[in-house]
Amino acid sequence: MTRARLALIATAFTALTAVTTDGFAQTFKPVRMDPRGEPYPETAASFDCAQASTRAETLICGDSGLAMSDRSTSEIYTVLLRRLSPEQRLGVRRSQRAWLQRRNACTDHACLWRAYDVRWRELSTMLDTRERVLRADVSRVGQCAATRIDWIGSRLTEVENEPPQGTSIMFENGVRQVSYDREASVLASRVGDEARVCLISIPSHCPAGDDRGRIYEATNLRTRLHWRLPDASHDCGGA
Repeated sequence: MTRARLALIATAFTALTAVTTDGFAQTFKPVRMDPRGEPYPETAASFDCAQASTRAETLICGDSGLAMSDRSTSEIYTVLLRRLSPEQRLGVRRSQRAWLQRRNACTDHACLWRAYDVRWRELSTMLDTRERVLRADVSRVGQCAATRIDWIGSRLTEVENEPPQGTSIMFENGVRQVSYDREASVLASRVGDEARVCLISIPSHCPAGDDRGRIYEATNLRTRLHWRLPDASHDCGGA
């Protein structure tokens, strides 16, 4: 697997297309926004590089791609914990500690790329599985649910060195939405805002295990703004 492929997808974690287990690539990256809508530095690691204490951490801080992968892996781990019950979190935290020990044993870039690739696949699979359960309350057309906004960011970009663009959003009940455009209604929202989400369309003739292409209508109960967006950049069976 090439270094370019190892550097990161996620959507958002598919956020946001949908989080998948296809590995991650440097050209497919989510950009996390803070509550004010400002992007965090894309190349900043999840830890303080001034306090780097192992060779692995020093290598991560010296490589923007690894630093980005570290931050993104940390973010998907944090989101996963928020989705789990207290009992489930214990097991995930144990596995994260074990993974950190293996990562910190790395002494070269190739080892670190492999470590992040493996952990990304594990975490994204767990998150996808959990969110399928959480979305059960909006699994049929016409169903609506009260929830909160959990994450706001940009759409995944598929062109190397292309700046982040588009919009993606995650809700606490596992629903995700994505747009190729900058959606003003979404960007006026804040993490933690109460929202109402309704499923309004489900694609037909999807391959087993691929349910992308659902369309949700969401209303921010603070701003009273609403929007209608799909859960992925492609319908089921697409790229």
